[in-house]
Amino acid sequence: MAIPDPVPVPVLPPIADPGVESAPLLLVPSGCATPDAEFAVFTGTLVTADASTARFSIGQVRSGSVEGFTLGGLIDVRYGDEVRYLEVGQTYIVGAGLDLERPALVSTVRTPAPLFGGNEIAGIDGSDVGCPAIEDPVRTLAADGTSVETGVLAPLQGAGDHVVRAMLEPAVAALAILVGLVAMKHLVVAFARSLREVTRRGQPG
Repeated sequence: MAIPDPVPVPVLPPIADPGVESAPLLLVPSGCATPDAEFAVFTGTLVTADASTARFSIGQVRSGSVEGFTLGGLIDVRYGDEVRYLEVGQTYIVGAGLDLERPALVSTVRTPAPLFGGNEIAGIDGSDVGCPAIEDPVRTLAADGTSVETGVLAPLQGAGDHVVRAMLEPAVAALAILVGLVAMKHLVVAFARSLREVTRRGQPG
């Protein structure tokens, strides 16, 4: 039995223009808000923080580059007053943007609230143009990808005994002062009564 001749592999057509960039996966209609692109995404453990800046120990850079912003494996990210929602010792997924004015890396914790009126502000009728829901990449998440707790009591999480002690110590101190004042009053009254008795006995009958 004769072996058939091999079939040649077809040559793929060349790319028309290799310099043209690919289109984004999600097209945003004109008039819809487009979130800022992240400068870098990395996992980091919070080492310390001040009133506005968090310092992380970098675990893994997932996208972008942190070159020029790190020193000894540490990196600073500015949050403003939202830094109070982060807890020292916890690991986070940090999506950081670049503030060109400083320059510095910046991020946020809270979910950005939609503008009042939505599409109507931009003069877009929701029935005609639907703006896609795009998650802001410049945001910090918990290690499991969930949102960081930003409730009223969030800054107290992990405080535990310190919070209880801070609440009880003033009350105990006030009670001790009150007991002391009452005891002192009884001592003064008893002393005055004893003084009167001694005076009365010393008077001639």
